[in-house]
Amino acid sequence: MKAIHWIALSLAVSFTVLAQKKPSYTPAEAVARMTLPKGFKVTQFAAEPDVVQPFAFCFDDRGRVWVCENLNYATRRSDTFNEGPQGRIIILEDTDGDGKFDKKKVFVDKLFFPTGLQVGFGGVWVGSPPNLLFYPDKNGDDVPDGEPKVVLDGWGRQDRHETLNSFTWGPDGWLYGCHGVFTHSNVGKPGAPDNERQRINAGVWRYHPTKEKFEVFAWGTSNPWGLDFDNRGQAFITACVIPHLWHMIQGGRYHRQGGRHFNPHVYNDIKTIADHVHQNYGGRKHEGGLAYFYANGAFSAKNNRQRKGGFAHGGCQIYTGGAFPEEYHGHAFMGNIHHHLLYVDKLERRGSGFKGTHGGDFMVAHDNHFLGFNMDTGPEGGVWIIDWNDADICGRIVHQKGTGRIYRVTHENCKTVMNLNLAKLNDSELIKNLNHVNDWYADHARRILQERAYAARNQGPNEGVSTTEAVTPSLLAKVYLDPKNNPTFRLRTMLAHHSMFGLNPSTLLKLMADKDETLRGWAIQCALENKNPSQPILDQLVKMAATDSSTFVRLYLASALQRIPLDKRWSLAEALVVHETDKDDHNLPLMYWYGIEPLVPADKAHALKLAAKAKIPLIRQYIARRSASK
Repeated sequence: MKAIHWIALSLAVSFTVLAQKKPSYTPAEAVARMTLPKGFKVTQFAAEPDVVQPFAFCFDDRGRVWVCENLNYATRRSDTFNEGPQGRIIILEDTDGDGKFDKKKVFVDKLFFPTGLQVGFGGVWVGSPPNLLFYPDKNGDDVPDGEPKVVLDGWGRQDRHETLNSFTWGPDGWLYGCHGVFTHSNVGKPGAPDNERQRINAGVWRYHPTKEKFEVFAWGTSNPWGLDFDNRGQAFITACVIPHLWHMIQGGRYHRQGGRHFNPHVYNDIKTIADHVHQNYGGRKHEGGLAYFYANGAFSAKNNRQRKGGFAHGGCQIYTGGAFPEEYHGHAFMGNIHHHLLYVDKLERRGSGFKGTHGGDFMVAHDNHFLGFNMDTGPEGGVWIIDWNDADICGRIVHQKGTGRIYRVTHENCKTVMNLNLAKLNDSELIKNLNHVNDWYADHARRILQERAYAARNQGPNEGVSTTEAVTPSLLAKVYLDPKNNPTFRLRTMLAHHSMFGLNPSTLLKLMADKDETLRGWAIQCALENKNPSQPILDQLVKMAATDSSTFVRLYLASALQRIPLDKRWSLAEALVVHETDKDDHNLPLMYWYGIEPLVPADKAHALKLAAKAKIPLIRQYIARRSASK
């Protein structure tokens, strides 16, 4: 026992020594070393001691930066739970427009293990496993109105850097986030029984802030830490160890780093959209070409085989900020913590989805302690990055507990923005912002409109009808129902209307016949949001499956298949599986299967008839395989 005690003590001492390392460079020195393409520059917005151990950040509609400081993080397998909550949420503001914060507030102190946050709906949403919390601040005075509400519980933290993270408001009004593969969560409302909870151990989840509904949006990948949407409302993430770039489709099952899918009859999963890996790019190897290291930097002989993948990527920003040169618009920015830089991947349409091709270096830190893993676009159109800044790249131990940096990358086209307060705009002005070249404004405008609609629906009986209820829906419809308008503006106004009041069936049917495939696809997703489509909607889905030539639309129909009651799926499934041209698509055969799979045990004879009609070999094979299984 004494020997064990001394071994444990020696390890503790050695880790303590490791934790005393200093940053490679001061914040000012770090900025001076960074290299970027011509026309770009880096500004240090904030750094230690003003921000330490930043886990996540977001903007409010005044352009202020909210940051989670996770001071409870110790290692991937441990935290300082027994020492009590030590995390903070701080607010940083640049009042003079020089790109550096000059005003700081502490919104919440003594918070346990904050992992993600977003501002909206009269408060702040915070990940603090085992809980998703909501801190009310209805009057916006930056002081919580009371104790936080536990919105959801059951979030695990077995792996401390693979729990709920990357909070992002989706274009449809849901709060989206990521979750890693080696943490096991069973999520539901407090007190909910197991049959009212949903398991997740890798993938993308979402929560509706007013309907109070939780869903797993897509299952799989590894430890995604970075989520964003493009101008067509398509979700993308980056991941670690396995290939790095993913187009996340509602209901999709994706390649997993480890473990099995909850449903053993998935049989196969969707693979990366990247056509490349970043290992050895520019001669840069993964930790000297070796796959895994111990916390002290020694090579682990037990894991000496290379893994074909993108290695540790963090952050995902689809650039739609409007200020960078056109060559960057719509492409994916991501951090690579092994190479200590930001890469760009170019997104190209391929079949129903996308292909990610290598776009090269963007920002090279020339600092082995730079760990950029959380990103967002700011109101000036720049890309903002959190730098955890530590000598250990995989969170195995914190060497530098007092460090943390936030950088802003701008182009010479970026213009200084000051005195923002979008909440002061009326509805008509907010709708104009839905057409802004920088989607930062569109995202905040849509959320504010959604907040106002929720307030209007819940006001007292003697308060009358608000402008938001009486006028705003028609202003939005005037945009999205006019095919002459900009397609992005049409989609944003359509989804704003959907998030505010919902779209009625007649409008949805009209949009399902629109000339724009993006609006047709999103009309399908909106119609199936509550999983109770009317018969006219179901009939239209079957008609679209038979006649719509767009693989993009059929991808939405495949997602819809999983959200329709089993006894009403057959006609849609039959109309989809006869498209022989879909057999080699990156997504469609498997997405069709995920919707068809539960039909097989429900009615094996009918399923075999479906297989006989199918012109996609995978569907025929998998129906036969499922029919033979228990």
